[in-house]
Amino acid sequence: MREPNFSVPAQNRATVVISSTLYDRRALDCTATLPLVNSLTHLAYMTSTSSRIREILAADGGLERLVKILATCQRTDKHTLWKWSLAFQCVVNIGVRGTEAIRSRVVETGTVHVVLSILENFLKALDQARTDNEQDQRQLELQPPAPAKPKSKPVDSSLSSIPMLNNLSVEDVLHREEDILFSLQLLAYLSKYPHIRESFHKNYSHNVFSVVEKFTHRLHPSTVIYWAGVIMRNACRKDEARGGIRQCAYMHCGKWERFPREFAKCRRCRKAKYCSKQCQSKAWGEGHRWWCVERQHAPVTTTTTTTITPPAPAPTPSPAPATATGTAATPTVAT
Repeated sequence: MREPNFSVPAQNRATVVISSTLYDRRALDCTATLPLVNSLTHLAYMTSTSSRIREILAADGGLERLVKILATCQRTDKHTLWKWSLAFQCVVNIGVRGTEAIRSRVVETGTVHVVLSILENFLKALDQARTDNEQDQRQLELQPPAPAKPKSKPVDSSLSSIPMLNNLSVEDVLHREEDILFSLQLLAYLSKYPHIRESFHKNYSHNVFSVVEKFTHRLHPSTVIYWAGVIMRNACRKDEARGGIRQCAYMHCGKWERFPREFAKCRRCRKAKYCSKQCQSKAWGEGHRWWCVERQHAPVTTTTTTTITPPAPAPTPSPAPATATGTAATPTVAT
């Protein structure tokens, strides 16, 4: 099979494909969809099993190419969606299983912009679906029911910077919960590091933690709630490079402690710390109540060890001497 390998079809070269045993950077520059899908299928396996492949992708420009695939896909046909999902899975594998240097490289390539767009697009599609349902219910109350029409209304183009996500309908976006789970897993591993957490607060259109906090609501699946909670608890970690101080857990405040243990902790979860009662009250109303899990203290149990020794043979009792009152003393038997 011969397909254009690069952007110039006149070359008409045989397609270079990544296999399960061979990695070739040129295969990611292929413009044909099916060979690229084949390469990404094998690359998804390799990025999850080989640390060497993850290092190579972070160094040879392969990671940037994968992010470009995610940001430039426009069509919504089956093969394009397949290609997009495989490329996203490769990026997630690199970020989740990579070292700190590789995870920092993942942030530098703009992956967080893509992840943030996915999360915001899903939330706004959810709000739009809820609004449409409310309008339909009002119409049903005012007039007799009409035959249902298939909804193919696309998501508002202002929701996301990714063209493919803009072209999907609301129903299609809501059925892509796997992308939400991958996004949260990636952010959970990236948010372990203080310098990346600081960028989450400042370097993006919206505070990443504020967006993630909305996925701790009980209307989402349990796995999504779990990973969103992990990210929010990571946001409350102390910064050892600054002497062990923490940041106010109200995401719109961002105030830092002047010295360790200056702020008061939430009495329930013992994770979030707030600079004032006002910040704690606002944070509770905006979502902290959904990921505030009561810290369970292990009960203190005292265990006593008893050693059982075989009884010694009883000695033969001898006549006891008489006491002053004329009664015999009780003989003692060793046990």
